[in-house]
Amino acid sequence: MERRGAPGKRRPAQSTPAPSSRSLRGAVVSAAIKLIHVAKRELRMDEDDYRALLLRAGGQSSAKALTPDGAQAVIEEMKRLGFKPVNRNGALTGPYAPKLVALWLSAWNLGVAHNRHERALIAFAERQTGISHLNWVRDQRDAAAVIEALKKWMARPVDKGGAGVEWPKAGDADGRANKVAVIAAQHRLLGLGERYVDSPAVRTGELDAIIAALGARIREAK
Repeated sequence: MERRGAPGKRRPAQSTPAPSSRSLRGAVVSAAIKLIHVAKRELRMDEDDYRALLLRAGGQSSAKALTPDGAQAVIEEMKRLGFKPVNRNGALTGPYAPKLVALWLSAWNLGVAHNRHERALIAFAERQTGISHLNWVRDQRDAAAVIEALKKWMARPVDKGGAGVEWPKAGDADGRANKVAVIAAQHRLLGLGERYVDSPAVRTGELDAIIAALGARIREAK
């Protein structure tokens, strides 16, 4: 027979245990290590100089062995050497941000990306480079990895999640040829014709307005 508690008495509610001080310290150090690795990349430090800095400022030759105070001391030393952390919630200001944002908006106007906001682009770039904010993408190789991933995504066949964009093979210094390629893909997606013929009467800046207008039609059709 089941025994019941005394009438009028309730069992105390079970509260979620607070995180231990050890887990909090671990989270702090983990976040600091990510920032240290970003600073190392931005300062273009070789491995020997990096290890020497860790030992000099943090008392350890490995970032994983740093204490919270040691990690903060390393970050402060890196700031002294020229590292400038950025606010994750701030505007994108990295040297490659304008081109990456333009490509992301193209993906959105092709119906490939479903979120136009910069935070979605930041998450995409992090998956490609391991760098947690576009403002920290300062190496040409990292930027190229994100650019190529975006272009390959848009170039995939429609039935494989892409838009079938046929990117120009030649150099495209002003970005015009890339914009024309996006408009041509939009025309195909909307059934407006297999080929879009560029006209010199249309200024390069006006192509963005065309892409945006066609993008709105593509999203309405979905």
